Formats: sequence, structure tokens, C-alpha cells
Amino acid sequence: MQLRAMKETELAVAAALADLIFRDDEQTSMGDAFPPIFQTAMSHSFGAFAEDGRLAAFMGLVPSVLRIGNARLNVFSIGSVCTHPDFRGQGLASRSLELCKAHADASGASLIFVSGDRSLYTRAHCNPFGRVTRFTLRHEDIGRLRVPHAAGSGYSVRPFERSDIFALQSLVSSRVVAFERSVADLGEWLDAAAYASCLKLEHRVLVALDGAGRAEAYAVLAVPGAAKAKSDPVVIEWAGSPAAMAALLADALERYELSSLGLTVEWHEGETARLFQEAGLASESAANAGTVYIVNADRLYQQAQPYGSHPTGLKFTAADAAYRLEQPDGDSLQLTSAELAAYWFDPSANYPQEARHSVLPRLT
Repeated sequence: MQLRAMKETELAVAAALADLIFRDDEQTSMGDAFPPIFQTAMSHSFGAFAEDGRLAAFMGLVPSVLRIGNARLNVFSIGSVCTHPDFRGQGLASRSLELCKAHADASGASLIFVSGDRSLYTRAHCNPFGRVTRFTLRHEDIGRLRVPHAAGSGYSVRPFERSDIFALQSLVSSRVVAFERSVADLGEWLDAAAYASCLKLEHRVLVALDGAGRAEAYAVLAVPGAAKAKSDPVVIEWAGSPAAMAALLADALERYELSSLGLTVEWHEGETARLFQEAGLASESAANAGTVYIVNADRLYQQAQPYGSHPTGLKFTAADAAYRLEQPDGDSLQLTSAELAAYWFDPSANYPQEARHSVLPRLT
């Protein structure tokens, strides 16, 4: 068995394997739904090839830049991980993950985001990170969703048009935390309908306009269609003012005749969470989806420096998924990779008492 980086000419075969594992006749090909993995001009993914040349296993790896305020983090994302049934039980996914981690380190990345949380990842020190608030919007909430803008000029909501692309790019860029996307990247992502196709739902994009016709919010939705859905309707991605979002979601409930609609609000989107909570919408706190692997703690600290005001002179020494943090005053702090991930990404997490009084910077 040969494990190596995928060649761009082999990605169609990888898409076919992913289709075998993840898709049925009602769903579009993974190759069409995930172009950054399967239609890229420069692949970073890895595959395992049997002696007869067949692709036995695949692990998709995609580079991105994650913006947090004015900081830029070099990161990778792992997804579309699959093994052909004929080759399961040989540890191919674990070995591929180690190759991905080594490639990310050599590339100067600080983090790897993983779409899964099974033992394959957690035993390799990919840790849960952060919490979110999940709202359930119901048809009877439409009136309460429209209250926040009732005293103003109001919003009109309509489906996305191609001429909205720059307006949506501006809304994406206004987020405090976001993956950087060019206008072309955004257009490709909107066209691919990746997540909705996984859920066997229909991909829809709505835009909320103010009285002057300016785009104030947008949302990408997964709503019922012809196929038997694997999930309830959900908001996949969104950006914009909270009041405009409330108007947009009220319209979505009505437009698509939805009895409910799920919305996930991240910790840093506090204004939106407060507005929806004050409107009396049902909500619950939940763990963030997926896991994160810290490729290099020193590098992460350096890349995150522009976000806020962080002390200088910290030094991380890694050993066996644990870290020794040496501080400028000579004190040191011991943290496991799980504790460090919790400290950096989860404001409500439990971590060593001594960390609470250290100069270790937070990303939350």
C-alpha cells in the first residue's frame, strides 16, 4: 500500500470513491459539491493506493486563511474522508491523518479543522473546541422576528441575484471571524450547494434589503425539496445586521412554508444571540461541530498576535501533545493539547486554575 499526496489528475477517481461512500442517486456528485477538494488546480489531499493501482482511501485537505479581527491564521480543513470497503481495517485513515498533519506543519499552518469528532481524530489529539447557541425558529415566531425592525423603515427580502455578488462579499468581509474568500471563491461556493446536498435538502440564498435597496444581510438555507431529507431545514451560513437577519428568517419561514428552521450562532455573534433570545426564541447551548488540531502552538500564537493586545516573550515547548508555556517573568505553565484548545477557543471551558491568571492570550 502506497500513501502519498494526490495528483490533480487523480481527483476524479477520489470523487468517485467519495460518491460510493457518501452519495446515492438523489444526490449530486461530491466532485461537483466540493470543488475546493476535487476540482482544484493544486491538490493538498492524500490517498492510499493498493498494489493494483486502485484508490483504497482518501483524505481531503484544503488550505485557507482564517481571519480573526485583523489577525490572519494559516489553516487547513479535513473532509471527505473515506475508505473503500475492500480496504477497511488497515489503519489507512490514521496513517493519512499523520501525513496531513506533517504537510500542514511544513506549510506553515497553525491549525487543522476536522469535520468529524470520532475516535480516529480524538486519539490523534484533535480536540473539541468552542460552544455555540442553537436556535429553533418556528412558524409561530414570524411575528416576533419582525418586531426588531417594525419601528424603522423595514426590510424587503428576495432571492439572491448574480448582481448581488459584491454586496454579499462585503457582508462576508464584515464578520469578525471568517474564512477569507475572493469574489470568485464566494460565487463558486454559492453555486456548489455543498452542505445542502449532503442533507438531501435544496440550497437557497436570500438577501435582505433596506429601504434604499442596500443589502443588509444574507443567508444560505437548506430547505425541503423533492428528495427525502436527512435533516430538518437549517441556516447554513449568514452575515449582516441582526435586525435584517430577523426579517430575512421570518420571510424564509413563510416563503418556504417551514414549520421550523435551525440557526447556529457562534460565541462572537453576541448581538444576534441577544436579539433572538429577547424575542423569546427557543435555544440551547451546544458544542461546536467538529474538532481542531493545533499544528504548532508557537506559530498559532504568533499568527494571532494582531488580534487584540497580546504580551510578547511567550515560548511554547511541545512534547507528546502537551505544552510547556514559559512566560516572560520566568513562570511556566503546563497544558495538554485539549486544555490549550479549550483555553483558546472556549470562553466557558474548564482549564487549570493557574491559566486563569497567566499572560496566555485568548482567542475568545
